[in-house]
Amino acid sequence: MRAALLAVFGSVVFLCQCGYVGPVVPPSPEIPVAIADLSAKQQGDKIVIAFSTPPRTTDSLPIKSFSEIDLRIGPRTSPFDLDRWSASAKPYPILPPQPNDPDDPRPQPIEKSIPVSDWQGQSVAVAVRTAIKSKDHYSQWSNVVRLRIVPPLQPPSIQLEATAQGVKVTWPAQGEGLHYEIYRQAAGSKQPVQVGTAEQNEYVDTTAQFGVPYQYSVAAIKDSAESLPSRTESITPKDIFPPSIPAAISGLATPVSIEVSWQRSPEPDLKGYYIYRSVDGGPFAKQGDLLTLPTYSDHNVEHGKTYKYQVTAIDQSNNESGKSATAEVSF
Repeated sequence: MRAALLAVFGSVVFLCQCGYVGPVVPPSPEIPVAIADLSAKQQGDKIVIAFSTPPRTTDSLPIKSFSEIDLRIGPRTSPFDLDRWSASAKPYPILPPQPNDPDDPRPQPIEKSIPVSDWQGQSVAVAVRTAIKSKDHYSQWSNVVRLRIVPPLQPPSIQLEATAQGVKVTWPAQGEGLHYEIYRQAAGSKQPVQVGTAEQNEYVDTTAQFGVPYQYSVAAIKDSAESLPSRTESITPKDIFPPSIPAAISGLATPVSIEVSWQRSPEPDLKGYYIYRSVDGGPFAKQGDLLTLPTYSDHNVEHGKTYKYQVTAIDQSNNESGKSATAEVSF
């Protein structure tokens, strides 16, 4: 009896010492997710390539560091075969980025510049892949970028001019098939922003404001190639441009006055109008204060005399337009 109890006790102790055995988990293949944001452009005499490293593996494990980043450029063929292309494409070494935080892995931006002279005149394809373990554990190839490498474009030489419509930017024409991107940096801004594009060799920035200092630059674009930005030029446009001359002035005699009216001026910075009067062929003289509406009632009139009227427009910078056509009224 004692022997049987000892046997049962021993079995219980053995079972208590054994933990639960779950399903067998295979080791991680440690293969990064493929890069999907590869970009490449020709800028000046460089091919500028940019992408972000993936933060995780294909089985969602965080990536702390990379053992290799395999960037390649090779001739673009048609039809394009990725395996055949990669076997002959030229590798460009890239140093892996600093180790990532394994508890909060994030994509890390990478940029690489390659001389245009390596591929000038050729159509090329660009792709990249990464590894974190060894060369036989590469990720899939990234998205493939295709571009035609042309002779480097020269930066435009720009000139600035303040006009009534805005800041006018001009530069010498640089040949066929180009267009241009115009960049502006206002005082206090950290970097320039693109304000427009042009197919010809001029652009008017109608959003510029008088009295505000600006810096402008222009880049020439052809297909996937672009020049370096032009040398920056500065301007603080001043409003020295008068409003348009008022139109459609007319006068009407009433029993006690002459009523003068004209077409409202279209300028957004309009301040008002001055009216000028001539009596019986005498010189024109300004009448009263600034008018804010396109009408004028002249009560200082006498029967038997002839009155002529002209109008000018004034803007917020006190620029005065030329005089309008003449409205003549016999009272």
